[in-house]
This record gives sequence, structure tokens and C-alpha cells, in this order.
Amino acid sequence: MHPTLRTRILCGTMLAGLIALSGGARAADTSTVPGGLVRWAVQAARVGSADGARQVPVVLHMALRNPEGLASLVADVSKPRSPDYGKYLTVAGFRARFAPDPADVEAARAWLENAGLKNVTVGPAGAYVSATATVAQLASTFGVSQSLYAVNGRVLRANAELPSIPAALAGKILSVEGLHEGNERHPHLLSAVDGPHRMPAGFHADASAAVTPPPVAAFLPSPYCDTYMGDLKATISTQPVPYNPSLPWLNCGYTPQQIRAAYGLDKVGTLDGTGVTVAIVDAFASPTLMADGNAYAANHGLPALTSANFTQIIPEGIYSVPSDQVSNAYGWWTEESLDLASVHGSAPGANIVYIGSTDNSTSLTVALTNAIYNRQADIITNSYSYNGDDIDASDVSAQNQTFMVADSMGITVLFSSGDDGDLSAVNGVATGSFESDSPYVTGVGGTSLFLRGPLGLKDEWGWGTYRDYLGNATVNSATSITTSGLETTTASGKTLSAFAFYAGSGGGISTLAPQPDYQAGIVSNALATTLHMADGSTTTVGASRVAPDVAMDADPYTGYLYGETFTIAGNPISDAGCTALTATTEYCESAEGGTSLASPLMAGTLAVVDQARLAAGKPLVGFANPFFYSGTIGTTLTASGINDVTAPARPHAVLRGYANDLTRVRVVTINSVPRNTETSPNTLTVCGLRTCEGIDEIFNYTTTGYDDVTGLGVPYAPALAAQ
Repeated sequence: MHPTLRTRILCGTMLAGLIALSGGARAADTSTVPGGLVRWAVQAARVGSADGARQVPVVLHMALRNPEGLASLVADVSKPRSPDYGKYLTVAGFRARFAPDPADVEAARAWLENAGLKNVTVGPAGAYVSATATVAQLASTFGVSQSLYAVNGRVLRANAELPSIPAALAGKILSVEGLHEGNERHPHLLSAVDGPHRMPAGFHADASAAVTPPPVAAFLPSPYCDTYMGDLKATISTQPVPYNPSLPWLNCGYTPQQIRAAYGLDKVGTLDGTGVTVAIVDAFASPTLMADGNAYAANHGLPALTSANFTQIIPEGIYSVPSDQVSNAYGWWTEESLDLASVHGSAPGANIVYIGSTDNSTSLTVALTNAIYNRQADIITNSYSYNGDDIDASDVSAQNQTFMVADSMGITVLFSSGDDGDLSAVNGVATGSFESDSPYVTGVGGTSLFLRGPLGLKDEWGWGTYRDYLGNATVNSATSITTSGLETTTASGKTLSAFAFYAGSGGGISTLAPQPDYQAGIVSNALATTLHMADGSTTTVGASRVAPDVAMDADPYTGYLYGETFTIAGNPISDAGCTALTATTEYCESAEGGTSLASPLMAGTLAVVDQARLAAGKPLVGFANPFFYSGTIGTTLTASGINDVTAPARPHAVLRGYANDLTRVRVVTINSVPRNTETSPNTLTVCGLRTCEGIDEIFNYTTTGYDDVTGLGVPYAPALAAQ
């Protein structure tokens, strides 16, 4: 078995026999939490002890009563052909039947308080007990070591033993979150025209302003772009084989009206999501989110955001970001503005709730748990995930339990599937990413959307971006480029295509969950039972969950316009098109992509579908996977609510220029990957699906029916709303 292969076995018995306990002897009246450590902590090199005085959050996720009964109920209320379909629990009904035993919750609370932990808090319905502890307190309270390990260029804190808990709470605590680092979630967004976020000049590491200033505008726009794909093309003097000698420029950024046309949201009458609430859950909180949303709404003919249709649930003081987290927060601020523009643009009538957290790990888990247990929305979009499946097995159990709670109450939970293809180059094995490959949520993958005109005519393919520069290029005009061909050469001087992978729709087999019933007979056996390794070897496993489930536009080169406040760069190219707000800030709109775009677009689409269903006396979609998989996958705009995405019949690419340097031009592939051939390097062709079309060089590729790039396919709103 490959050494990086993640097993779905809960690690309790196996690892207890392998690892010596260094956190102190456990008393006879204690037990351990199965699966309560991460595999990397076993494999990584220890480099020292963690700072015992450092304060960290810790969360005890409590087990529900009768989890088997909850799983059965979820299956019954989620299947469209079940007699109990749509008979969702109310918040009160869930709490009465399944919430953790109050006595167990009180015992857990008292235990942490007696151990000297601070800020001990009980979550809604006793879902969790959270607290603040020093690292030394974690070690003594849970009987674990707290060491530092070298992991992929980072130094992370972790426990090397299963956490110890009072014997009376055995089986009552599913997970102890906070004993290790490395569980940060990452937003899945990408830009074709941005540079890295930068702190404003004069912003020092010890800054403690009440509101952290916005990042400096860092746009590197193309000199030309397309409003619709192909409406502006440049003829290239030397053909970049195998692509046409005349190629379109990248998209300028689709507007809400263009996206609505692309997915039939303009063909559903007055349906706009009215009466449905969509929650956006992200880490941190942009201090200009509502203002940016309203500037965007005014520019694109959308209703204004007011207290009647937009609320924020955020921690106090969140606008002052800790100095060591500012760069991290900047990325999340962009995520939040993109999510808001995407949901509001696709479902202008929906109520929107933004839910933030103080970090992108433990606090983010708590924020999502609160949203679900308090039923703060009908649909929740989450544009983030772990980077694969190598996470604490007990955390997986706790989060799957939370997702089942959502399903039981008719809440649709969406997660972006990721932007790094099948992750084989990163993790050594091609897999999906938790949480998008949980069997209890809907994973949303990405496409490249070639919108051809205002009526919604389009081509759409699975998203996979490879890039190469043109050599000796000069942009003469919007329609003319002089070049010597593709830039890369061999030692002998022959021109070769050496397109490098940039990004693509995440997806693949889960190493954490067996195949759910709704995927049986729809997902191919090859996808569900084969693990592909980076070295080319394979391993056969039992039928497993595969992600994503559905997809929407995600390619940053066919991206979506969003708006955000920036600090003025003072560079005419970076500041071009922006509107000054103050002497130091400006509002800018640019195109963004990533499956961070796909998930909120799907949330807006489902808000429109839910509005139609409520008007017809039908239940909310709720857990969407049984609803999606029970339908017929169509190949035309009117055949089905989900339309299949297949490979392009010929190679496609776009051009990306640089306004600050007209000698730099990239050729960017649109899901068709040319391969080098030494025998005929200048006459490359696009070869078979398995090797040349797709997301990366190992596993992900689009095909007829279900695939692990786009899932079942993309939504067509009129047909979905009629179901």
C-alpha cells in the first residue's frame, strides 16, 4: 500500500498499540476518543515542544442521541420517492429527538471548567462545549503531548496520542478539536488578473487599529478582454500549435445578467429567490462587505442590500485582524465579496446572511455548527475545504454528524470541491477533499463557461487550466499579435509546448466514506473503486464516495465580476477603472473564479428552485444529492434539470495579456491539454481523453455521464424549478 494512502479505519485500536503515551499515565476512570489524531503527526519529524503558555481554542463535539435513527430519518426525508420526503424536522423537533443528553453536556462543561479552562461555552442544543486553554492545559487535561512537527515546509503543533476523557463521557464526546494544527480550511478562489494581496504602506506588524485597512489594489489587467467569448480575437503571426492562429482574449468577467442567461435563471419568470434564505459561511469578515455589495448592486441593476434582506453574524472585534493573520484575512475578504456578489447576482430576491469566524479552523467549524443547529438559513454555501482527506478521523465523524443535522432539517449544504485538480501532485494520491466529499453534503465542482451571446448560447467544459507564454511576442492591437510561437524550447532549440498546470476543478474518490446509495449505479466502478497514485500505480478499494456532485462556472479566465474595496495603489494600471472612495481607498471590480464561485452560484440557483417549490406546495430541496441523482442527466438545455458536461471536440484556448508589458502574452488552455512529442514537436495534436483532456495528468477528466470534474453536470434552472 502506498505510504501516503489514507485509510478510512478509525485509528483507535491500531494506533494505540503503536504509539507510546507521552502525556502522562491515564487513570482507570478515563477513556479515549477514537480517531483523535492526524496521520501526518505519526509520520512527520518531531522538531521540538510547543509553547505551553500559548492560548488556543478547544471544542468538544458532543455525540447525538440515537445517531442511527437520525441517519435513517435523513435517508427518508431526502429521497424524492420516499413517502416521508420533505417531512423535515423543526429545530424544536430535532432537539427533542436527537440533541445530546443535557446531563452529558453539563458533565463536559463542568470538566473543562474544573480543569481551569477559560471562556467555557455550551453551543446550541448542546452541540459542543468550547473553551480557551493554554497548550500546557491541553496536555494535562487530555493526557496528550503537544509537540512541534515539520510538515511540508511548515512547523505544526500536534498530539501524538489519542485524547483522554472521563470514562463517564466515553462515546459522548465525538471529537476534541484544537489539539493539533494543520486543520485550516482554504478559500477556493483564483483570479486571472490580480497580483498578490499586499498590506498598505506604513502598516506594521504591531498594528492594532480598530479596523484593519484593506489590501492594496494589485491588478495586472490584460490590455484586452472579451465581453462574450470570441467577440474579440487576435490573429497570431505564428500559430501556437495545436491551437488556432486566431484566439479570443480572456473574459472580462461575466455580469449577473450573463450568468443568469447561461443557466436559464432569466427564463423562470419572476422567480428570484424571494422567501428563501442563503447563508454564506467564511472565515474572518470584511469590514466593507455590505458597502461593497451595495456598490456592486448599484452597478449591475440589483436590489440594494438593507437590514431587510442582508444580515451579518460575526464575532465582536473581528474587523481588527491579528497582525499575523492579516494576509490570510485579505484572501477571505475577497472570498466574502465574491460570494455575496454571486448569491445576490443569481438570486436577487433571496435573503442573505453572512456568518464569519475569528479563524479558518476551529472557529470556522463552530460558526457553521451554529448556523445549522440554529437553522439560520435554508441553503448554506461554503467556499472552502481541507486540502484532501488527511484529517483527524474524529473531526470527520463530528462534522458528518453536523451535516446530518442539516439534512434532517431540510437545509441544503454546499461545499466547493477545490481548485487543485485531483491533488495527486500535492498529496501523492488522487482524491477529493473533505468537506466536499462528505456523503451528507453537495460538492460543487467547476467548469469553463464559453458564453457566446446575450441569449445564453454557450459551450461549457470541465475546468482545467494549463498555461504557456508566446515567445518574442508583441501585442500590436486587439486583433494582431506578432510572435515566434510558444516560448519554451528544448536544448536543441526546437519549439515545444510546455503548458504548466495552473488550476482546475477538484474532485475524486474519498478515502473517508463508502459509496452512498444515491451514487450507486451512476458513478462508474472505475471511479468509485480505484485509487490513483502520483507514481502511476493504482490500488483497488471498496466502492467509495466520489466528488463533486454538480458544477458551475469556476475558471478564472471565464470568471465572474465582483467588487471590493482596496487601498489605492497609486499605480495607474492597478487603479484603472476603480472608483475613489476616500483619499486612501477605492472600489474596484474585477473577474474572479475558482470553485469558490461555483458554490455560491449554485446556492443562488437553488434559492430560485426552492422559491418555485414553495409556491407549488412542495418541500424545500434540502439535502440536494438524492434530488439531483434521482433525475435524468440531459444533454440539451431543455432535457433535464442537470445537463451533462463532456470534453471539447477540438482544442480551445484564450489569450491573457498584460497592460504593463505588451511583450508578454499567455496562451491559456480551456480543458484541452497538449502533450510534448519529440518526434514532431511543431505539429502537436490533442490526443485521447485519458491523456490529454482534463484537469491533470493522472486521473480527472470529463466524459459522458458522471465524472469527477463536473459530477452529474450543470444546472438548468427552468427544468429544476419544474421538478
